[in-house]
Amino acid sequence: MGSGAGVIGFAFLVVYTLLMTLLCVFVGSRTSWRMGWLISVPVIFMPFGLLAMGMATH
Repeated sequence: MGSGAGVIGFAFLVVYTLLMTLLCVFVGSRTSWRMGWLISVPVIFMPFGLLAMGMATH
């Protein structure tokens, strides 16, 4: 993977993390803080886990 793809991938992960954080804060404000955390942990960290697994098996 070239350096351009790495920059685009990193930018995507940053934007994704920010958007999902805002979504989870919105859900938490409408329901409860527990529901916000319950949704936020897998939604925010799953792409990082998938990326790490992909890099480990590559």
